[in-house]
Amino acid sequence: MEEEQISGSINSFSDRSNYNSSHDTNPNNYYYDEEEESSSSHNHRSKRSKNAPILEEEDRISALPDSILLSILCFLPINDAIKTGVLSKRWASLWTSLPSLSFDSGSFEYLDDFTSAVDNTLLLHRAHKLKNFDIQFECDYDTVLNPRLDLWVRFATNARVEKLVLLLWSPDCLDLDRYQLPQHLYANDFVSEFNFSCCKILPNGLPHWSSLKRLCIGHSALSEDVIRKVLMGSPRLESLELHQFWGFYRLDIVSESLRKLVIDSYVQHLFESEERKLELEIVAPKIERLEILGCFYMNRCRIKDVSALVEAKLDFDMRMEEEGALEEFQDIVRDILESVHHVKKLTVGSSCLMALSIMTVKHLPSPSSKCKCLTIASMGEWDFPKILSLLQSSPYVETLVLDITSWGYMWPAIQFGLIFLPHSNPFDP
Repeated sequence: MEEEQISGSINSFSDRSNYNSSHDTNPNNYYYDEEEESSSSHNHRSKRSKNAPILEEEDRISALPDSILLSILCFLPINDAIKTGVLSKRWASLWTSLPSLSFDSGSFEYLDDFTSAVDNTLLLHRAHKLKNFDIQFECDYDTVLNPRLDLWVRFATNARVEKLVLLLWSPDCLDLDRYQLPQHLYANDFVSEFNFSCCKILPNGLPHWSSLKRLCIGHSALSEDVIRKVLMGSPRLESLELHQFWGFYRLDIVSESLRKLVIDSYVQHLFESEERKLELEIVAPKIERLEILGCFYMNRCRIKDVSALVEAKLDFDMRMEEEGALEEFQDIVRDILESVHHVKKLTVGSSCLMALSIMTVKHLPSPSSKCKCLTIASMGEWDFPKILSLLQSSPYVETLVLDITSWGYMWPAIQFGLIFLPHSNPFDP
């Protein structure tokens, strides 16, 4: 009965490959030819003889321990891992003990096939512990699937999953909260990493995420109260990433454990009834790494307190269609650079570099930096002259890294570094 279910699960992912019975399925056969061996003085490799006996070797791969075979299967897409069940009895049910399960709707032509495949796989899966459980919808997620997704999440939490990924998708930028996380998920002592997209995070009380170290939230509405609860309920949280988010104007991080903060695309303006300039204020005195990325449209970002910061990455831009947008963008870049002037490692994106170079052309003072390692990210072929203004205001730079991976066919995808002497300006004569 179980073999029929496994076969059905395999067929639900893709058609089983056709095997030719006349095909030699043992590639490790060796042939011995006595006549050829007698003329080995020419150091030629002996040829196979039609009538020579076949010396079969054992299947060394199948003889490996389950733990090693499962590690190999984890590198395969789940549908290919399931197909290995037809190789032999040794492999028949091996995939059912996979410690990691990853499902992507993009691998299926129809959504019904995808959901059925997930159901069948979870029905046969028997591992008591999961390291990773990953669900990704590349098509428009329909809320009618919420009850089924609840069951999948329950399966993962019952298996004490360590990393849970739920990446949903919606074409409507104003309707992104397609799925509300179940309340039982907020009481979990095993998960060390959460990655959510288009999910509504609304705990009834204080979350109990005692093992959580990394939290990534995208395309979601958040409030200051929810952020406060999450930080209070995650005493070991080290990394917080917010992508395409809205719902609050101040991010006050007092966590003792948080070391990395990523702010990627603040889209609050999409949900405002009236047009006005908005500002996101960040207070994070304990963090050591800060990344400000993506598009802030017409929203400002102000850094209040990042006194413990060691590394900063500024690779963001704004909409430039509005009158005065360029001048305002320059002000924002200058203010943020002044707030992070003490960092040892600084990465600046092309848009921020452009703002600094325009300030130089206008004979406006550029904020000074004490960084020793300077990286120019997403650099275009015309950005070389713009580096000068940044270097002139960074007298302590020892290492300059130019990331030219975005040049496409014009240059190979490489990085190279220039090493400078301490406290020297490379453009001084």
